[in-house]
Amino acid sequence: MREIEVKARLRNKIDFLAAADKLGIAFGQPIAQDDTTYEADLSYDDPNWNIFRLRKQSGKLILTMKHKASSRSRDNYEYETLVENESEVVKMLERLGYKFGVEINKKRRIAKYNDLELCLDEIEHLGNFVEVEKLAGDDADVDAVQNELWILLAQLGIHQDDRIHQGYDTLMRQFNSGFKVVPL
Repeated sequence: MREIEVKARLRNKIDFLAAADKLGIAFGQPIAQDDTTYEADLSYDDPNWNIFRLRKQSGKLILTMKHKASSRSRDNYEYETLVENESEVVKMLERLGYKFGVEINKKRRIAKYNDLELCLDEIEHLGNFVEVEKLAGDDADVDAVQNELWILLAQLGIHQDDRIHQGYDTLMRQFNSGFKVVPL
């Protein structure tokens, strides 16, 4: 299975939540997620690109690996597992040539809508975002799935010009380098 998603900058959280409520979409309580990425020296355009993330959430440590499912943005395979020893995992990743990337601290609220998952994210230093994702088969039409996701986002008042193609890791790297990432 692959994870196809779209992400957008959220300009008005109150209006967004009101629109979600009208569709019967109820977001859960905020969950703190503190992520640290480990990256190889490959650009996202490289077919061999992948990234590891160590996430601290609810007293657990989760290791995630993402790699591209296609050349399209926000179309990835994702694998996750619980880990017991963070320092040992970091040593393994470093031995494989991965280096510390960025830290991302967020508060995430999750909602389900039909077969979709919506995430309302408040990212420290970056602001508010919404992601909607769908798990799809290997033969899925990425354009068709992303269009389906955008139909829902449009119903929630999100505009195409608010679309973000980069991951939070890229946005945080840009922020750390002093670039104005997106309007706050």
